[in-house]
Amino acid sequence: MAKLSHTSQTAIAVTFLVMNLSTQISRLFYAFLYLFLKPTPFL
Repeated sequence: MAKLSHTSQTAIAVTFLVMNLSTQISRLFYAFLYLFLKPTPFL
């Protein structure tokens, strides 16, 4: 993988960034689905 210490730290930081962004995007997607596709009660 990465040979230098600074390069290894950068690779780890980018990995955490991508994991966090993935989590936030999935939460946003589910919130979108909930808001626009929620069932409405029949009156």
